[in-house]
Amino acid sequence: MKKNSRAASACLACFLLFALFLGGCTPKKNNDMQLSLAYTGSNSFEYFDVGNDRNADFLSGRASEVCVLSGDSQNESTQETEDYAYGLYKVSSNTVLQNYRVTEKIYPASTTKLLTTLVALKHCNLSETVTFSYNASHLGVYGAVECGFEEGDQIMLGDLLAALLIFSGNDAGIAIAEHVSGSVEAFAELMNEEAQKIGAVDTHFVNPHGLHNKEHYTTAYDIYLIFNELIHYNSFLSTISMPSCEVNYVDANGNAKSKTFESTNLFFNGTFEVPDGIEIIGGKTGTTYAAGCCLTLLFKDTNGNTYIAEVFHAPSYEVLYGKMVELMKSVAPRSK
Repeated sequence: MKKNSRAASACLACFLLFALFLGGCTPKKNNDMQLSLAYTGSNSFEYFDVGNDRNADFLSGRASEVCVLSGDSQNESTQETEDYAYGLYKVSSNTVLQNYRVTEKIYPASTTKLLTTLVALKHCNLSETVTFSYNASHLGVYGAVECGFEEGDQIMLGDLLAALLIFSGNDAGIAIAEHVSGSVEAFAELMNEEAQKIGAVDTHFVNPHGLHNKEHYTTAYDIYLIFNELIHYNSFLSTISMPSCEVNYVDANGNAKSKTFESTNLFFNGTFEVPDGIEIIGGKTGTTYAAGCCLTLLFKDTNGNTYIAEVFHAPSYEVLYGKMVELMKSVAPRSK
């Protein structure tokens, strides 16, 4: 009896393995994935026109009927060894050129500040004055990048957004959140509401700066949607294109002061070389232990085509910028 039972079990196991082999047990590759076109719902389309068919169905999530099949043809064996996500999008034609793991959950680090900026631009005037509170000026997180403003310092919102985007000051994020919504918690709720409106339905943020929290997450594709919405604002484009900025402010005693901030984008200081035929407009960096090294970038080629590229969770700056260069080279016009 025992021998017959063992034989039957062995046969069943073989049958199941054979069925798995026929049916396929490998995960679906991203180059078979369909991704919805970006919802570009801003009323003021100030940079370039991608047409008038902006997809209002994103108001209820990703639209299933307006999709584009990705053109990712990366080598399968190479993909399996990569622990990061990346995407390449041709903005002028709303085309997904490459995507890898772009809908998987990630920690965004300081690319969070893109949504912080979008909320501020939608709900405030750039000329408004922001006053630093005790909370904003005492972040209390070891190693976190801070602009160094003190309690009572007053700065124009437009200048503070420059410090947020260019230098990635986390204290600037707190000050902006409190200015817009009165508290970080209320601002985070507003961030998530705005994310939903533009189709970033897999995003949940709990702070305006991106310092790690397990409940603070998104996807690379959602960051693309947020970035794609921001490029409709000329003020955003002019800010991210600057390698540095000088901001003026008034301290608590009424003294006029200024600070200069250098960009965290390592293409701007020449650490990494931009490929021939490509002009970088600007972008946003982010780095934490959990998120890895991250970068979302807007650039154009010599033919006038505009692209968004993004890399998340790279293990080093070399890998991050190396992959970004590879993405740019893939669309760079070939010299004759």
